[in-house]
Amino acid sequence: MSPEEIMAYHARSFAPAARFLPPKDRLLIARLYVLCRTIDDIADEIGGSVGHLQLSKLHEDLWRSAPNSRLGIEARDLFKDRPLGLSALENLVSTAATDTEATLIDNSAELDTYCMGVAGTVGVMVCTIFDIEEAYHTKAADLGKAMQLTNICRDVEEDAKNGRRYLPFTLCPHSPEDIAAGVPAAVASAEAAMAILLDQSDDLYGSGRSALAALPLRLRLAVTSAAAMYEGIGTELRRRNFQPLLGRAIVTKERKIILAVAAVIGELIQKRKWVNRFAHVRA
Repeated sequence: MSPEEIMAYHARSFAPAARFLPPKDRLLIARLYVLCRTIDDIADEIGGSVGHLQLSKLHEDLWRSAPNSRLGIEARDLFKDRPLGLSALENLVSTAATDTEATLIDNSAELDTYCMGVAGTVGVMVCTIFDIEEAYHTKAADLGKAMQLTNICRDVEEDAKNGRRYLPFTLCPHSPEDIAAGVPAAVASAEAAMAILLDQSDDLYGSGRSALAALPLRLRLAVTSAAAMYEGIGTELRRRNFQPLLGRAIVTKERKIILAVAAVIGELIQKRKWVNRFAHVRA
């Protein structure tokens, strides 16, 4: 399968959003998606000492002038003459390597570091691929972290069954086993933690959106539509009062289309306002 076919098959929000991009740019995003997904699969599906070893070797391989691995070769090619992108990928790999065993997040600072490592870095990598000024990278990272917090809240039950708790202990002082078993105190604590994290994600979405004007129009439309579809997951979680044991919150295809179209229209209106304001100032 080509990178675009893999992205279309697996990425239910990113793939539709990427359709706003011209073919050359869409391929770049697809290549980045496949690279990041492969790293994530090594951590999640292989995991354990074997997964950790593979990721550690990849981490060493990234800065070799002649990488030994297929992933290392692809990374060096994708981020040729873009050291900030390669550094961000290095952070993602090292963070994923720590996530190959049961993960128990202790506090909000640790969670923020984790979200930056596995998702904020993706925002930075997108910026480097499209030569966006470094001043905007932090905002792009905020958008990635917002999406990761949404993922964490969506997957509380699934993660708990796998012995993982990404909800900070300071917010949810219960074991994954108690959450998965439906122990009332653990479930209530998880619900409260999810509410807090989704509020934090709202702030991060807002921060990320504040820098969208720095992006080329078609990339801006792709990013804003993807963010809107992800935010829809949070809306669904709130609608059902969080309740982590109801299974994955799913945004229907029809709802995604509505969210994406609304976000795109809003961005186009905003762009027109800025154009009109600029024209008025020049006049």
